[in-house]
Amino acid sequence: MKSVSKIQAKMKVGWFSMKKTVTALILLGVVTGCSTTSSDAPSPTNNTTSATEQPAANVVTPEAKQFQLKYTTSLTAEPLTKINAVEQSKQLKRQAVDESKVLTYKKNDDVEKVYAALQFKDGTYDMGQIGYEGANDYSTSTVDVLGQSYVKVSSSVGANAPISNYVSLSTSPPTVLHIEAHTVEADVDQDGIKEIVATIGTAAETSIYKMDKEYLVSANLNKVMNAAIVMYDQESNTFKAEVTKDEMSQWKIEDDQLVPIP
Repeated sequence: MKSVSKIQAKMKVGWFSMKKTVTALILLGVVTGCSTTSSDAPSPTNNTTSATEQPAANVVTPEAKQFQLKYTTSLTAEPLTKINAVEQSKQLKRQAVDESKVLTYKKNDDVEKVYAALQFKDGTYDMGQIGYEGANDYSTSTVDVLGQSYVKVSSSVGANAPISNYVSLSTSPPTVLHIEAHTVEADVDQDGIKEIVATIGTAAETSIYKMDKEYLVSANLNKVMNAAIVMYDQESNTFKAEVTKDEMSQWKIEDDQLVPIP
């Protein structure tokens, strides 16, 4: 009997020991399950910045580039050639301008072209071709530009072939500045004297003509800006240019520099 009691006592102690072990394992599982981070929960590194990490700085756009205008000597005024008086039968139109008259006429051996002549106080001078048959888009006016007065004759001698003749009557014989482009007179550099702004081409190419002391100089803005297109806006006295491909930007002239307009 004594040995049976001892065996039962050992079995009872073993059962209680096993129960404690199971209970401990269950509790450990519960604690471990509560402390496990969910895969859906955001990582702490996504919401905090380390003490040594600096916030990203704002990206600063570099200052837009300015372009220095570089003028070079270009065309010069050429004296007009004196001719015999134009026959009345050949004349198309006569227009009084300043102290002179501008005649348009045709030649017997070249009826498809229109020519011009300047009738001045000391004779008649040839101005060359200013148009062609069926295109009477020429005009004559007096303009103040480059610091003096000119008789301006604008026309075209073919498709996409405009010309502008600036005739000075202050010399003898009269002289002409012949520019193959559409031109306007404007004080683009704000120096008090109007310059000649000349534009030509479907992809507009624009140049400025001005006086530097006694010399006529010019600057091609397309080359200065390395721009595919440069156009002059007479209303705002500014230039529009394609400096960046497929993007037009606006520019003005200050101190012989092309400066971007925001």
